[in-house]
Amino acid sequence: MIDALGGTTAVARLATTPVSTVHSWRKNGIPASRLAHLKLAVAVAKPSIDIDAIVSGVTQAAAA
Repeated sequence: MIDALGGTTAVARLATTPVSTVHSWRKNGIPASRLAHLKLAVAVAKPSIDIDAIVSGVTQAAAA
């Protein structure tokens, strides 16, 4: 999901969080509260991106 949104630095900017935090999300997953924040940020900053489809794809891949 992070790559689909432009990479670690881009997501850090969207989430207004340090790059190191986003890097840890790659290993540990994105906390639910931050995922909700990212959905809102993407809807405002990048309305052409279907964040729900990205999240759904990530969730399905993790379950497989």
